[in-house]
Amino acid sequence: MNDIVGALGAFDTQLYLAVAAQRNVATSVIAVALTYLNWNGFFWWVLALLLLRSRGLTRRGLAAAATVVLGLVDAWVLAEILKLVVRRPRPFEAIANAPGALPAPETVVAHPSSFSFPSGDAALAMGAAVAFASVAPRYRTPILLLGIAAALARVVVGVHYPFDVLGGMTIGVISGVAAPRAIALLRRRLRWRAFVIPHTHWDREWYERFEGYRARLVPMVSRLLDILERDGDFRSFTFDGQTIAIQDHLEKVPKDRPRVEALVSAERLLIGPWHVLADLLLVSGESIIRNLQEGLRSAGELGRAARVAYVADPFGHPAQLPQVLRAFGYDTYIFARGMGDEGESVGSEFWWEAPSGDRVRAAHLVDHYSNALPLVGPADEAPASLRRRVASKTARILDRLTPYANGDSLLLMVGDDHVDAYARLPEAVRAMREVFPNVDARIASLEEYATAMPPLQHVVSGEIASGRYRPILRGVNSTRVWIKQENVACERLLVERCEPLDALTGGSARDELRELWRMLLQNHPHDSICGCSIDAVHDIDMAPRFAFVHGRGEALARRLLGELAGPGSVPMVWDPLPWTRDAVVPIDGHPTRVHSAGLGLSPVIPAERVAVAASGEGAIENGVLRVEVEPDGSFVVVDKATGERGGRLNTLISEGDRGDEYTYSYAGPTVGSQGAAGRRAASVDGDRATVTVDLVLRLPARLREDRLARSPDLVDCSLRVAVSLDAGERRVDVSLLVDNRASDHRLRVLCETGTRTLTHQAGAAFALLERSNRFDLRRRWIEPPTAEACVHDLVVVRGATKGVAIGVDGLREYSVLHDGRTIAITLLRAVGFLSRGDLPERRGHAGPDLATPSAQCIGTREYRYCVVPLDERTEVAAAARSIRAWLSPPLLCSGDGRAQTLVSFVDQTTPIALSSLRAGADGALLLRLVNPQREEATATLRFARSIRASRPVDLREGETNLGNTGLDVIRTAAPLEVDGELARARLQPFEIGTWIVRPA
Repeated sequence: MNDIVGALGAFDTQLYLAVAAQRNVATSVIAVALTYLNWNGFFWWVLALLLLRSRGLTRRGLAAAATVVLGLVDAWVLAEILKLVVRRPRPFEAIANAPGALPAPETVVAHPSSFSFPSGDAALAMGAAVAFASVAPRYRTPILLLGIAAALARVVVGVHYPFDVLGGMTIGVISGVAAPRAIALLRRRLRWRAFVIPHTHWDREWYERFEGYRARLVPMVSRLLDILERDGDFRSFTFDGQTIAIQDHLEKVPKDRPRVEALVSAERLLIGPWHVLADLLLVSGESIIRNLQEGLRSAGELGRAARVAYVADPFGHPAQLPQVLRAFGYDTYIFARGMGDEGESVGSEFWWEAPSGDRVRAAHLVDHYSNALPLVGPADEAPASLRRRVASKTARILDRLTPYANGDSLLLMVGDDHVDAYARLPEAVRAMREVFPNVDARIASLEEYATAMPPLQHVVSGEIASGRYRPILRGVNSTRVWIKQENVACERLLVERCEPLDALTGGSARDELRELWRMLLQNHPHDSICGCSIDAVHDIDMAPRFAFVHGRGEALARRLLGELAGPGSVPMVWDPLPWTRDAVVPIDGHPTRVHSAGLGLSPVIPAERVAVAASGEGAIENGVLRVEVEPDGSFVVVDKATGERGGRLNTLISEGDRGDEYTYSYAGPTVGSQGAAGRRAASVDGDRATVTVDLVLRLPARLREDRLARSPDLVDCSLRVAVSLDAGERRVDVSLLVDNRASDHRLRVLCETGTRTLTHQAGAAFALLERSNRFDLRRRWIEPPTAEACVHDLVVVRGATKGVAIGVDGLREYSVLHDGRTIAITLLRAVGFLSRGDLPERRGHAGPDLATPSAQCIGTREYRYCVVPLDERTEVAAAARSIRAWLSPPLLCSGDGRAQTLVSFVDQTTPIALSSLRAGADGALLLRLVNPQREEATATLRFARSIRASRPVDLREGETNLGNTGLDVIRTAAPLEVDGELARARLQPFEIGTWIVRPA
């Protein structure tokens, strides 16, 4: 043994001398700097104080700082004690005193007087670094590197052997790992208020159809009502933040309505404020508002809606939602999915801020909405067994939740998907109080928790759509794209035709419109609109709902338009947009450019003639642009005024997809349309010039059996590309008719922007958001970020002198690639499984492992998008207006020929957009405008009649008792400035404004 120790000591000495021999001025300076920064842990004390300051003087901030200090102090104390035991001399003493040895290398710092092994400085550096990394994992890599460097510097400066430092680092790692565990034990003994929330998360349809789930819902609700009526200690039950599930029960058991009303009124059964738990990123802003309005209305019919906005499981949260919530009187939002690394910094409770500056208090359920489900046990469990189980599970729950709590309040969610109320929960809570007398646990509501939330010090801004704690599953943006297309068409039908026409014909269709919205909202729950359910849900249940809204909505719009247009056969156009424009509409079968004066009716008046032309097989032009189309369907746009040629647009690529309905997972090879030989034909019809290209893509038929790559077997997928130019428009319209015969792939269209940028803009609910073109890989996340994101209507990449705006019709997924040089729009994603557990992009399953052959999207479907070239003369607002005009063309009708321009913008260049025009009470109009950009904006509107009165209202639109919540009006826009038939609106950045307008 002595020989081994001697050999190790000699080796250690040789290492020490080798390091000393390689020392130079640069390494010496760095090592000395690290040594003095690390002296008595100076730098780590500073970092601990900075950590405390960043997290605030809260329990969480104090615990984080204490963890770092404990890791530092424990390691140093243990190292100093071991020095007294081992008593190894310092190298500069041992080498100098060794017989026959060479002179010891000079040290570059003063000689310490203590023993050498282990290094106390190395121990405290690594103890503090490991502890800091545990409480602030975002900084794990640089902090650990700093700790290692500070430790190794002790060898470089000449005061320690390498094994001294290694021993100290080992002690530091052990201390750093033990410190958070010690703090956790201390945390358990602090006083806490535990708000135990019994609840259920009720997916209306998912891996079963609606009626299958309702067969489970009805007995579940019946048992719940019995428990609440029988046991006064079971103080309340939260029914998932939505109202439709209770309504589904009452449709089957109407005799339960008095029981439900009594429990809701007694605040024992909490419902709403949502009608359904929608995917809030995929649906439009107006659909979010209608969802809350309908939820509040139906909850109010049963008593009252909950006063806290709770969402169990949407796959992300839109940036403008805080403004929407405040405009309904809500100031608290509780959610369970979507946070990234900022969650480690801000904890469970924080301010969530919209781009408009509106804030709500937010509570993040870090361990999801089932964080206290382990409190649930068998119904026949023995009391002693229940007590032991509760003791064990409570300790784990506290260890998971308390590190994120900024105050002394904890939210314990006792529930999960489709679970019953646990009748013995009061007994379990009593056992918790007995085992942990420092925890004041009680069955409560989310409203009671909201009143106990601590003062907030941290702010999270913008959309919440990350996957650090839970998978965010945004692959659903392109799953079953037909659902997104149908939904957008239905939303546009109701918002742009049915509601304005109803408002302008007296408001007689209120009940019909409510029925149509309620039907459409049934398709908005996240498992429905996302396309991530079994095939039968989407093909058998959802498709007829869309058909109902289409059929009944079109019939209602025709009827109301007939009333407004009057009897007669004069050709007329209905324009849903409130600005003067020339637009191409089909008249007698030919695209014809007509003039419209704004939202309302106009007789067909041909606009000023602007020539369109075609040359050869693949070139078309109007007075503004020239488009040159290749045989593979790609094209280039030429600005006729400057001769500037843009990048190549409309290149198709097919990438293998080994993922599931939730997540895209790449499988090669990638196959594209570039170089394909299609058949081109150019034509001019009226005021539209078009190039059509018919081509066939030979794509891999499916994945290989091992699912690691695509099959060598090929199938033909035929495409028809139609590239059009309307007279006078600075916009290229594209239609792709795709007959998809390939499985397991993603089909995207690539558009070069001709520029490079760090950021881009993308449409979202009530905003045009700026997003980064780059993202950091987060390998420790449950689902790391990807380039793909959700888009509403348009995405814009603009450089200093050029760029491109892409408008999309019902397509919801895009990505910006290559530092802004390419925009990719997803046309379809073909997958065959609801969920898979073998994906590298996500940890574990997101749902049951079920086959979904219909999600392969085999068959023919049309996809539409448009391109607006940008230059220094073209503002983003103008591009957005052009895209909106393409999405909402005037509609041909017949009537008495009287022009009726009901509302129009006086200033055609304003960025402010009309969001909604609806019928109010007593002949009033409900007007909603939105400023989607970061600068304050104004807009002057001209109405058909003088305005007798107007007043701003919140999103309850004057019904302040909506939902019977008792919440105050806390968010309205400024009043309109009225002058006769003119009304001037001033909106702050990203502001949504709603007014009641009473015409004379």
